[in-house]
Amino acid sequence: MVFSLNARQRAIGQADGSHRWWGFTGGMLAVKCCGRAPEQYRLSSSSVVESGRGVAYGTEFFGHLLNVRARNMSAYADDPEHFVGWAQAHFSSSVSLDDYLPRPVYGHYVAAQVKEAARLDAEHFRCIRDEAVGLIRHDETTELILSSGQATTAHKVVLALGNFPPRDMTAPGKQPVSTRLLNNPWSGCGVTYARDDKAVLLIGSGLTSVDVAVELRDRSFQGTIHVLSRRGLLPQRHQLVPPLATPTLEEAPRTARGLMRMIRRRVKAGEKDGLDWRSVLDSMRPLYQQFWQSLPVQEQRRFLRHARPYWDVHRHRIARPVAEQLAQEIKRGQMQVHAGRVMEYREDDEGVCVVFRERRNREIATLRVDRVINCTGPDCDFRNVDSALVADLLRNKQAWVDELSLGLDVTESGAVSDGHGRCSDWLYAAGPLCKGRLWETIAVPELRAQVADLTRLLVAQATAELDKYEAAAD
Repeated sequence: MVFSLNARQRAIGQADGSHRWWGFTGGMLAVKCCGRAPEQYRLSSSSVVESGRGVAYGTEFFGHLLNVRARNMSAYADDPEHFVGWAQAHFSSSVSLDDYLPRPVYGHYVAAQVKEAARLDAEHFRCIRDEAVGLIRHDETTELILSSGQATTAHKVVLALGNFPPRDMTAPGKQPVSTRLLNNPWSGCGVTYARDDKAVLLIGSGLTSVDVAVELRDRSFQGTIHVLSRRGLLPQRHQLVPPLATPTLEEAPRTARGLMRMIRRRVKAGEKDGLDWRSVLDSMRPLYQQFWQSLPVQEQRRFLRHARPYWDVHRHRIARPVAEQLAQEIKRGQMQVHAGRVMEYREDDEGVCVVFRERRNREIATLRVDRVINCTGPDCDFRNVDSALVADLLRNKQAWVDELSLGLDVTESGAVSDGHGRCSDWLYAAGPLCKGRLWETIAVPELRAQVADLTRLLVAQATAELDKYEAAAD
């Protein structure tokens, strides 16, 4: 989604209520910015929705649960039970604060906020369903080029592109065209083709793999689910644990090893007091961005190489019902988790043969399956993401990749730096695009804070520009 802010534009439109077209960041930016600027200089918000985005809440499968309890999913920090109240009114009156609700419900919730904002500010709200493929900067405005050949104009542009599809799987022996490999489980065809297979291999063992495994079973897949990743780590489960106050730290660690040691030390101290490690990690969450930014780039790279897999499975946990389902699958042998590196991939008329080197003993093992699904998660190398818009921005040096290639090079406020190192005053980014700068920037609590801060900045800029315009007119 590309969210653009247009000054003095009188385009009347209506927001589409379909939740599949609204990611949290872009949708809530639209909500927050509607009607916030001075009446003489109202911000007209145009949302250009890119196909394939909004993956997290775009699913229609109600077995895909939120990985966070309902109490922590309000779109409004000053109204923490807003989502729970909405869900009780529009989904089920029995919803409680500690429920893990279906993700489609949350998608409809975000869409409802956008639809209501559009209704209240219909004169200035415009929704365009199209794909942005390029930006052309003029003196004081930006022209958004759309895949349909049309264009729209904005004074400020916010990139809220969300996560990108997995990178195409590569392995020795793999052919360019495959009928048995699904590279993107969210491509639309989903996992329905695997229903009659006897064995399926999921490459990757993170949140995407969990989602696919759950959906396979719901779609009557009766065969064996194999899961293969470098370390064979599945996400940890959520548990109800007592909250702890955020600790006060005089200074953050300057090395990746120091950071992990500090976390382990605090977890061990908490265990002596009868506390679960989840309480300790959650209490430190408000400090994660500070910790990340305290690390020099070389230490951030070291963290990504060595600690990230362990961090991810503890930080990004799964709902208890999902964890219990997976545990039963593994106990019965219906799901088998392997740790190793793919060495060879061969297809024939009867299936797929995947050869891998086991992590534990370095021996060569072979899996024979009917289908392989790439569950490695969003592409984390921003130099190669599949996006015409990003490619255009980089080609024209309107934006640049951060030093870790996790996203775009941005300032603390989200302003995008161009290929010459200059900070933009018209192009901003929010959400996962800021991961290199912030690291912790994919969950609702952090995203709603970003949205609030960016809204204040954009509205302040609009007010200042109005004052300057009126002063010049006088």
